[in-house]
Order: sequence, then structure tokens, then C-alpha cells
Amino acid sequence: MSVLTNSLLLLAWYAGHCELWTAWLNRVYANAWPRGRLDRWRRWHDGALLLGPPLLIGWIGLWQPGVLTGGDWLRMAFPWKIYAGCCAAGLASLVFHSICRRLRRRPRAVIGYDSQVHDLAARLGGRPIGKGRHQQMARLPCNQTFQLDITTRTIRLPGLAKEWDGFSIVQWTDLHLTGTVDRRWFETVVELTNQMEPDLAVCTGDLIDEMSLVDWLPETLGRIEARLARCFILGNHDWHYQPDRIRQVTTDDAGWTDVAGRCIALEHHGQRLEVAGTEWPWMGKHPELKPKSDGTFRLLLSHTPDNIGMAANQDVDLVLAGHNHGGQVCLPLIGPVYSPSRFGIRYASGDFQVDSTLMVVSRGLSGRHPMRFLCRPELTRIILQAS
Repeated sequence: MSVLTNSLLLLAWYAGHCELWTAWLNRVYANAWPRGRLDRWRRWHDGALLLGPPLLIGWIGLWQPGVLTGGDWLRMAFPWKIYAGCCAAGLASLVFHSICRRLRRRPRAVIGYDSQVHDLAARLGGRPIGKGRHQQMARLPCNQTFQLDITTRTIRLPGLAKEWDGFSIVQWTDLHLTGTVDRRWFETVVELTNQMEPDLAVCTGDLIDEMSLVDWLPETLGRIEARLARCFILGNHDWHYQPDRIRQVTTDDAGWTDVAGRCIALEHHGQRLEVAGTEWPWMGKHPELKPKSDGTFRLLLSHTPDNIGMAANQDVDLVLAGHNHGGQVCLPLIGPVYSPSRFGIRYASGDFQVDSTLMVVSRGLSGRHPMRFLCRPELTRIILQAS
């Protein structure tokens, strides 16, 4: 084979190598492990990706069997053949899932979808970059961190009474307050949220990444207006810091209702609304949900979409989740690569139907690292339509 052909084969090998290591890391980060342990595993992943090219080019390409200098692939050592087969499977998985993601249709329950992009940097007269870490990352060209995508899904669920027609829910998730994205950004998102006049506002976790900014919560979340209620849970980043303090400020100072590990009942035009929350696997337990009465609309707030199986088993109508940031940096044609989930990138973002349960996974408003490419931050709006 020609040098060009062998070079392309080495490139394909490296792509499969990257797929294996990122798939492994995604599932590692789905666990409730201390940040120090996660960081150590992350360094193994980083080292594997960095060492891949020199090893493949130097060892396989130039030394033994030296396929770039006329060598024969069949002379490759047996352990390398085993690993090459694993990487080939990884590459096949990457191609397969990339194609499936593009061909996947929306669930039938989602009968309408709209997306409106707001360039908040232009609106604020420049990128609202604060004094936090990673400021240079926030200034990178093509970074979509400050381009807010307001998505509106109109959903029709079986058995939904006519009283639910037009009922609206707005979801905030993954604020990751670090100070790098300035408070003006979040205050502007509050204004856009209030313009929608939601019936219910929810927040599905990862509020804080810098404890000195916990006093931002009353000035951001605390200013959101909702007719019926404002309900929240926390996420894994909150767990890594001071969850009790974050929870106390969000409830006492910002005025939100904590639904973690429990279920509350609300009423809308004589119809029962159940709002439950779970922060598992990081904190607490799943809520204990009783058999659902006729006409009840049951909503579950889950930081991670990994809890979809529990939700489907508990007769939940709608799950709102975040956590995965849509991958945050997506590759052309391929899509998301990193998604800290035991399902990998399957639930990176979007809407999914599992049995009778619809799940919407938001890309979130921000991130610990202020970098987004082909993956704008998202403010999620849900409008119900009677069946």
C-alpha cells in the first residue's frame, strides 16, 4: 500500500483510539467520585490522547513494522493487532452513532420546535467577561459562549386535560457561576425569562463553581418570576463545594422551592401537578412516588439524564435534565464528543422518548470552562398542549 493509504489508516486508528478513551472518560465522570479522583483519571485520558500520535507514527509507522517506510502491517506485534482491532471497533462506533444522531427523529410528543438565537454580547456592548479564571478562553474567536439559544418545544402528552393547554415551563440549568461569565449575562437571561411569563420555573442544578459568588443567586434566580412556583435541585458541581450553603441561599434568599428527593403537589385550574426532584447519584435518594391518579401531570427534575430509567418506571410524564452541556464543544459531522454520562453521548442534549416518558436535556447556560463551539448555551421553554 502507498504511504498515503497507510497514513490514512494510522489516522483512522488514532480516531478509534480517541473514541475509546473519551467513551471511557464519559462513563468515569458519570460517577459520584471526589474531584481529585476524577482529575487523576482525566490526566490518564489526556496522556493517552497526547501520546497516541507519536506512538503510532514512531512505532508503527517508522519502526516496527514501519508501514510508512515500506513495512508490512502483517508483521505488527500481536498486542498491537489486538489494540488495533479495539480501535477499529471504536471507530465503527463513532461513525455509527454520528450517523444515527443525524437520522434520529424527534419524539412524536414534540409537535412543535422553535429556536431563537440572541447575541447577548452584542446586546451588552461586548462580551460580558468578568474576573474569574479562563478569561482568555472566553475571548477565543468563534466561541459561542455568549450566544443564547432560546428553544421552545410544544409537547402533547397522552391524557393531558384541556386545562393544561398553554401551560409553560422555563428551565434554567448549569449556571456554573465562576465569575468568568459576568453577572450581567445572567441578569439579561433573567429579563428574557420574565418576558416569557412562565407558569413554572425550574432549575436543574450546577449553580456554583466559586463559593464567593453564592450571593449572585438572589440577584439572578431570585428575580425570575413564575405564576405558579419556582422549583430547583442541585448538581454534581454544587456537591463538590458546599451544597448545604448553596441550598440555603437558593431557598431562603432567592425564594425557590427545593424538591430534591421529594415530590410536591401543585394545582393548576383544578388539575394536579406533581413536581419531583432527584440529585442522585451525588446526593440523597430518588423521590418516592405513589401511583399516579388520573389527570395528574408528573414532572421530574433530574440533574443528569442517566435517571431516565427510574423516571419511566415511576410513570413520569416529563423529565427535565441538564449536566451534559450538549458536549459543549461539538465537531463538524461528528457532533458531541464529551458527555459525562453512563450512556456516553446518547443523551448529550435534545428530546428523547423512553416508554411513556418524554425527556428534554438542555445544553445549559454556561460551564466551568467558558468555551462553546457548535453548541450554544440554551434556555429551555416547554409549552403543553392538551391531547
